[in-house]
Amino acid sequence: MDHKFLQDGISAMSAGATTLNGWSLGILGATVAGIVAGHFLRPGAKARWLYLLFIPGWVLLGLSIWYGDKVTRRLAASGFTEDHERLRQIAELMNSEYAAQRALFEFALLVFGCWLVCLLLWWVFADETFKQST
Repeated sequence: MDHKFLQDGISAMSAGATTLNGWSLGILGATVAGIVAGHFLRPGAKARWLYLLFIPGWVLLGLSIWYGDKVTRRLAASGFTEDHERLRQIAELMNSEYAAQRALFEFALLVFGCWLVCLLLWWVFADETFKQST
């Protein structure tokens, strides 16, 4: 592989990692805002247990952000080497960390998707009425 090809691949992985970090932070902020917002419809006590699914979702998002940060830091490291073998090693590490970031992000989406489906099923089939929070 030539040096330019590796640099282009490293830059592409870093851009993808940065995008996933942005999406992760957006989801993290939206879920926190949804819980602490002042006026929202609050489900009954049993349905509130569903919100515990946010915890593994947040942990997965946090780990995804952590791996994304590692990927972007390796981009900076790659700029300081002209050694082709070292650059290849950096690219291999970035590739595995980017794959981990993507997998963790997808698992987080799965967790939040399960929460959404459970909340929808509760909303459709529960006999409870919403309480307006103040």
